[in-house]
Amino acid sequence: MLRVLAILLIHSFCWFECLAQSPSESPVAPQPDQPQETPPEPALPSHAVVYRAERRDAIEDYDVDYGVVRRMVDNLVMEVTGASSVGSAWASLVKPTDIVGIKVSTGGAPLFSTHPAIVKAIVGGLNEAGVPSQNIIVWDREAESLYRAGFRPGEGFRLMWSEGNYDPKVVVTSATLGRLVYGDLMFVGRRFPSFQKEATHGSASDRRHSFGPPEDNLSSESHVSNVLTRLVTKVINVPVLSDNIYCGLSGALYNMTVQNVDNWRRLIQEPGSGDPSIPETYADPRLGSKVVLTIMDGLVALFAGGPVGDANYAVQFGTVYASKDPVAIDAIALRKIDQWRLGAKMYPASKQANYLQTAQTYGLGVADLAKIEIHEVR
Repeated sequence: MLRVLAILLIHSFCWFECLAQSPSESPVAPQPDQPQETPPEPALPSHAVVYRAERRDAIEDYDVDYGVVRRMVDNLVMEVTGASSVGSAWASLVKPTDIVGIKVSTGGAPLFSTHPAIVKAIVGGLNEAGVPSQNIIVWDREAESLYRAGFRPGEGFRLMWSEGNYDPKVVVTSATLGRLVYGDLMFVGRRFPSFQKEATHGSASDRRHSFGPPEDNLSSESHVSNVLTRLVTKVINVPVLSDNIYCGLSGALYNMTVQNVDNWRRLIQEPGSGDPSIPETYADPRLGSKVVLTIMDGLVALFAGGPVGDANYAVQFGTVYASKDPVAIDAIALRKIDQWRLGAKMYPASKQANYLQTAQTYGLGVADLAKIEIHEVR
C-alpha cells in the first residue's frame, strides 16, 4: 500500500512541475521562420538651404569691420528664420530663459579662428530677443586659445573652456582606442612617491612601483564638456571655414564633436579619419540636439594646413554662412576648399572627409550638393 501511495505522489509531483514550467521551458510545436522586424531607417532630408553673405569690405589686412559684420549676421539670421526683425528672428530659436552657448573654434588663433566680431553680433541679436548676457556662454576647448583669439570675460557673455572641465558621468564610447594625454579627464601622469609613506609602508617592490611612468593610458571613452552637458540648453555653433589635415574639414560637425570631448585624437585618427566617429558623436542627443543654428565664419578661409593654419594657404574671403543643416553647410564649405586646393594643385580635401556622406545616412543633414540650395543674402 505504501508503495502505491509513493508512486501516486511521484506522478502528481511531475504533473504539477509540468504545469509550473515557464513558457520558454514548455514544449512547443515548431513554428515557421518569422521575419524579424528591423529598426526603421532614419528619415533622410531631401533638401537643404544654406544662406550666404559676402562683403569684401568686411575684412581687410585681417582687420574686421564690426559694423559690416553685424549687418551680415543680422540679415542672415532673419533670412534663415523668415522673421522681419533681428529680435524676433533670434526669439524663434531661443527663449530668454535658455542658457545659450556659443561654440567657437579657436584652435588656429589668432588669425584662423572664430572672430569676436561675429560673436559680438550674435550676442547683440540674443540681447534683442530678451536673452540676458549672464545667460550667454562662449566656450571652446582651451582658455589659452580663447584669449589668443581675442575673447575676454565681461564682454556681454560668460567665457568658459572645456579643458579640465569634462563631465565624468557623460561618456562617448567607440571601439577605437586613444592614448590619453594631459588634459584628458582620466589621464594618469607620472606618479611620484610620498617619502614619508615609503619609509613606513609597503614592501621594496611596492616602493619601486609607487612612481614612474603610467601604464598604457589607453581608453575607448571620451568625456563630454561640462559646459555642454550641465550648463547650456541651446547652442549656436560658430565653426570656421577651414580644412583639417586629419579629417579633411574643420567644420560644423567637427566643432561640435571633436572639440567638445577629451581623448579626441582617437576620433579622427586613421584609417577612419572621422568616419564614422564624427557623425556618430554628433548624433548623440547629448551633443548635436542642442544646436539650433550654425553660423560659419568665412571671413578668413583656410584651404590647407588647418586647423592650426598657415597664412600661405589663407584667403580673406569676407563671407559668412548660416543654416539649420550642419551637414549642408559643411558640404558647401568643403566644395569651396576643394576649388582653392585644385587651383593650388593639391589633393582634394573631400577625398578625406568621407564622414559627411556618412552623416547624411545618419539623417543629420544633406551632403548631396545637388540637393543643397544656396541663397545669397545682401
